[in-house]
Amino acid sequence: MKLIHILIVLLFLQSCEKKELNEDEILEIIHSNEGYENMNLKRDFLTGNEFVDSLKTFRKILNEENFKPIYKADFNNDGKKDYLVNLAYPIVSDINNIVKPRISEHNYNSALLISDNDGYKVLNPGKGKVYEIVASKTIKLKNQPLIKLISYNQAFDDSYHIFDIDTLMIKNNILTEYYANNKKHKVDKIIFTQNEGYSPVRIYQLILTKDLVILHSDNYKNLKGNYSGDNNSGFQKLANHLNEINFLKLREKSLFPCCNESSVETEIFFDNGKSKKIHDYNAKGNLSLMNFYEMVNKIAENENWKK
Repeated sequence: MKLIHILIVLLFLQSCEKKELNEDEILEIIHSNEGYENMNLKRDFLTGNEFVDSLKTFRKILNEENFKPIYKADFNNDGKKDYLVNLAYPIVSDINNIVKPRISEHNYNSALLISDNDGYKVLNPGKGKVYEIVASKTIKLKNQPLIKLISYNQAFDDSYHIFDIDTLMIKNNILTEYYANNKKHKVDKIIFTQNEGYSPVRIYQLILTKDLVILHSDNYKNLKGNYSGDNNSGFQKLANHLNEINFLKLREKSLFPCCNESSVETEIFFDNGKSKKIHDYNAKGNLSLMNFYEMVNKIAENENWKK
């Protein structure tokens, strides 16, 4: 009898773990995140722009991709369902029935609900407007679930190239561009420089190796001059991340200089004498680089700097 009771409890727990979220539950989780509060499930994948919606290329994309509001997959291999959701902005008009423009730091047309120990966390593929997302869907490559994005091309020099297609993946529970396994390089040193303004003014520069971390500060948190740190444990994580995103294939110059946006320059020394420099004009070259910058900034913020 006791064994039967144990089996019933185990079956009940398993059924709880396998429970899938319904639309209302998915939206409730999404709406609890800043920026997503008023978003609706996207069921009509026309953009509302008459010119774009009339394009044969766009109509072809819609017919071929057959987008859905919600996709299910196990992105982080924990045995639980994750949810990729296409979303639509609510239409907001003024008293003259003119649609108000949306001004935001991020694009909220897509959300990824990833399962974790506390339930679900929401990741934004449109973070920093790296991608001006039109729609997203799940695809598989060698049984690995990936995210296919259709986005507006943000370049201005090619009026015929309106849409971009990109592929994202989950790595260490964060969103990043998909990179196939590549040769690993021995990263010896990283020099990270944070600049400000169209004519770059240096804010600070970090030099990191496995043995040291040095800060040259012009205006970082009211620090002026040269400082050394005593915690170099983050260097290997940075080196691993650079290898994971195949840093050798990243563009040397990302986007174009604009206004007074911040910019960053990363110089990577590897394989005993080789180097690679990446200049990212608005610090939003892609999600992989943005994740890298966040890791560097965390090292700088948590360091106990000494002159």
